[in-house]
Amino acid sequence: MPTDNVLKLYSKTIQSSYLHYGFWDDPEKVDLGSLTLNDIKNAQLRYIDHLSSFIPKDTKTILDVGCGIGGNTEFLLNKGYSLEALSPDNYQKSVIIKKFKNKVVFHHCKFEDFKPTTYCDLILESESACYIDINKGFRKAREVLKDDGYLLVSDYFVFYRDDSKNLHLKSSHDLSKYLKSAEKNGFDLIKEYNQTDNTMLTLDYANYLVERFVNPTIDYGVFSLKKNYPRISKLIGQFTKKKWFEKKNQLDLINSNLFRKYRKYMIYLFKKI
Repeated sequence: MPTDNVLKLYSKTIQSSYLHYGFWDDPEKVDLGSLTLNDIKNAQLRYIDHLSSFIPKDTKTILDVGCGIGGNTEFLLNKGYSLEALSPDNYQKSVIIKKFKNKVVFHHCKFEDFKPTTYCDLILESESACYIDINKGFRKAREVLKDDGYLLVSDYFVFYRDDSKNLHLKSSHDLSKYLKSAEKNGFDLIKEYNQTDNTMLTLDYANYLVERFVNPTIDYGVFSLKKNYPRISKLIGQFTKKKWFEKKNQLDLINSNLFRKYRKYMIYLFKKI
């Protein structure tokens, strides 16, 4: 699988080993204008710290599915768990191998294509369930897990649909279908947590940066180009207008109100039965 350049850009920009939304304990008390890059990094660390509290006490071996560049893997490794990691992404593969060397077995494949040689106590899918075919994913999880093993999922799911073509409806599994498939494939839901409110501040901050810095910079650039090079400006506009609106529509993905309208960011702990 080719490199996911969006995730690569994200990791390079914030200089963090974590590629997820982060977790904020008291988001309503945070002033967006006073946030720093360090606050974002701390929220990223708090995310896996909170998520790991759902891991049952008898867990020893974990398969980190969709491991990103190893933030969660490293955190859990330092907690004393035995880890294996999986990702189909080429860039992530290079980072994981360099970071862990022989400490972590890495599987370079999609989860649906994974051929396990051992069984594990728990599978972690942190913002990776949305990339995995629902039924194939649960069937593969049954194949990988020990008897009475666990599947810990932290991801966003669509709970409401309308006739719009909003991007929030395209990149997530349907919540009810996901839970029905879990039951159908022999998984018992034993714990759940709605962390939507704890994660949306990251989107609000991204939106704040766009409105305060990115949009004014673009507006000034367009104004300057029209003023100094009107013919070139008109020519560029003819070729880029459609693409520009497409890109601008993608900003809906950092609109927390639209996220809340269509999606929920859930933690689910399933047990294989």
